[in-house]
Amino acid sequence: MPRVKLFDQDAAKAKALKLFWEKGYESTSLSDLTSTLNIGKGSFYDTFGSKKELFLSCVEMYQTAGFDQLEILFSEKPDPTEAIRFMLDSHTAAMLADDGTKGCLLSNSTIEISDNGITTELLEKHNQELKQRFVTHLNRGTYKKDVGVLADAIILHTTGISVMSKYIQDPERFKQLNDLFMDSVY
Repeated sequence: MPRVKLFDQDAAKAKALKLFWEKGYESTSLSDLTSTLNIGKGSFYDTFGSKKELFLSCVEMYQTAGFDQLEILFSEKPDPTEAIRFMLDSHTAAMLADDGTKGCLLSNSTIEISDNGITTELLEKHNQELKQRFVTHLNRGTYKKDVGVLADAIILHTTGISVMSKYIQDPERFKQLNDLFMDSVY
């Protein structure tokens, strides 16, 4: 007879996501996870399979939330130029408001573990989906640049914000960079 889970798996996954985000994949040990989730190793393996499987599940949860936020933004700001400007400013504000200066989980993961094969395919898929969402929205406007290249530039710029905000906490500097970005592509 299967054992009944005595904990909320979604809440546990949210705690694991926070831990991976704060410590990184490599620095998060099984002991860290079982302690944070307040479960034994048997329950951990029975529920999540492995550290890698839990991490990938957490990344998927993080991506879904991010894509949902982006779709809300696009529906509230139908003008693509206005939406991109608002997204850049909002992303910058969120990164600078992060007390733990964690940055973006996906940017951090790309830097930390993209060379060991754990997340390369997942991150490539994420970037392709993100690019497609930007392209779809950008096709509503007219630009100096190809919208596919522009979508890649937006991803590159926001990734830079995510990384730089971990060690630079200067809102005016980021505002100037966002202004320059907007001026150069529109």
